[in-house]
Amino acid sequence: MHVFKNDHLLRQIAIILVVSMALISIVPQVDAAFISSEASFSDNLRQQDTATIKKVLEQKLIKQRLQALGYSGDEVKTRLDKLSDNELHRFATQLDTIAAGGDGLSVIVAILVIVGIIALVLFITGKRIVIQ
Repeated sequence: MHVFKNDHLLRQIAIILVVSMALISIVPQVDAAFISSEASFSDNLRQQDTATIKKVLEQKLIKQRLQALGYSGDEVKTRLDKLSDNELHRFATQLDTIAAGGDGLSVIVAILVIVGIIALVLFITGKRIVIQ
């Protein structure tokens, strides 16, 4: 039988290997089951639709309008919870198609950019527009 020179080093390596193998071999218990794709899809879709509606309802203008109509935040929440999946999805998709009013700043900027481009083209070509 061979006698190793570094017997202490080999014991440490063996202990490290035993501990690491013991830690690697521990497998957590996981329970899994099959669910229908419709159930999974409808739950995920309902959560997405609810998040979309809540994001819109958090806007200051919407809150003010609902309060002016006499609805509190709790009433709105309870009414949304009572909606079916189809009604909630239809409501959320209609909210996505609504165009935001905004303050019109982007329209004014776009018009000014177009006028600037036209003025630049006229200046480069040497043309003048005279209004009488």
